[in-house]
Amino acid sequence: MTVLTLKAFFDWMRSQQDDGVLSQDEVNGANELLALMEPNGLKRVLMQVNGWSDGSAMSLSETGMALLNEFEGFKSKPYRDSVGKPTIGWGTTYYPNGREVRMSDKPVTRTEAAHIKQAVLNQDFSPAVNMMFADKIERGELTQNMFDALISLVYNIGVMGLKSSSIYRNIKAGRYSAAADSFLLYNKGRINGRLEYIEGLAIRRAKEKSLFLA
Repeated sequence: MTVLTLKAFFDWMRSQQDDGVLSQDEVNGANELLALMEPNGLKRVLMQVNGWSDGSAMSLSETGMALLNEFEGFKSKPYRDSVGKPTIGWGTTYYPNGREVRMSDKPVTRTEAAHIKQAVLNQDFSPAVNMMFADKIERGELTQNMFDALISLVYNIGVMGLKSSSIYRNIKAGRYSAAADSFLLYNKGRINGRLEYIEGLAIRRAKEKSLFLA
């Protein structure tokens, strides 16, 4: 583990602020706590309390976002997806507060839908993928293209779907080619209680595989 200098610690704290600036009260409070513990320990506490990033977390790139938007498409009014689940905007099935989309929900603009999608990505999917593969990310073994492909996948099959998948197991074992091939297995959806092949999902999985290997 890298031992943080005081400068590195305060640089990290500034990076967690929306405006990149610390108030004098925040600096004074941090210094009081630093008199009681070393910078690495205080960083861990602040990350846990405030939900801050450690600076190494990955996020969806612009290329990845464009591909996700291509897959999901935009619809202002609620609609049912390929398996009949109420969906809105850019493929969103629930709102940031956790409430599931209902067919009676009011329409959203493209801007509103983008904000909803980004909030869900930030609070659920990106943190989950970062935590699942923290060791690979720390060692630089998970590329941005791999991360983007995984976010596209998890946005579609859910966090638990990814965690229980052969994709997850292969990546953890360092079998990246096998992990890429495993994307192609997730081309079915449950329709009326039965798993059915869905051509749109097959096409999406093939593109995600290509991105993962790029």
